[in-house]
Amino acid sequence: MTSRFLGIPIFKVYAFYVDRLLVDTGFSRCRKGFLKVCDELPGIDAVVNTHHHEDHTGNNFWVADKYGILPQAHPGTTSYMKSPSRWIRLYRRFVWGTPPPSKMAQVDSEVRTKNHRFLVIPTPGHSDDHICLYEPDEGWLFSGDMFLDEEVRYTREDEDVYALLDSLKKIAPLHIRKMFCSFGGVIERPGEALRNKIDFLENLREKVEEGLRQGLSSQEIQKNLLGSGDRFRFVTSGQISKKNTIQAFLKRKGVEQ
Repeated sequence: MTSRFLGIPIFKVYAFYVDRLLVDTGFSRCRKGFLKVCDELPGIDAVVNTHHHEDHTGNNFWVADKYGILPQAHPGTTSYMKSPSRWIRLYRRFVWGTPPPSKMAQVDSEVRTKNHRFLVIPTPGHSDDHICLYEPDEGWLFSGDMFLDEEVRYTREDEDVYALLDSLKKIAPLHIRKMFCSFGGVIERPGEALRNKIDFLENLREKVEEGLRQGLSSQEIQKNLLGSGDRFRFVTSGQISKKNTIQAFLKRKGVEQ
């Protein structure tokens, strides 16, 4: 699914279906197409959200209403979904839409389908309620927005980069054959991709710290490491930006500029 701003494609997101399990429900502005696809599936027995962001929970209400299934998620997700309009900014309402409040169930430590067993692994960082689903027999990882890409230059202002690094290091040693990323689709070499992501973030952290030792400002550090352009900062009123990526490291150092 692709979100658009003034008709321009901006962000894409994937939902996944396996063995009558639906992982995430996309965003509400694509409700008609999403529900049409759901109607063409063999059946849905369970729905799990990887986290509360509106491009992953946008159709929870209609899926629950249509199929009589309560989406399952981290306890934090269920709290967010009681009143989504309280935390969704204006630009996000234009791009993804605002999900209606939806009733949810707390996910257990594993989710069982007819043929598979998915372990639920807390992976905070991108959001405080983020989880991944891991099928150990098949080596499948449904990674939500934990991975996104090997090199991510734009970061949400509420992301915790240190928690994200911990989550990536928790997941990386698993025997993963395929990773199903909500941003990038199917990642065929997940072990290598995860290691590259960890290396990128750790190298970026070291370079940010070196910039501080040299007495550089956060703006100078950003320009040196990520380039001067920051297109998403304007579109998202600063919620997604290169500046946030640098600030995510500076906060741990007690420096905010």
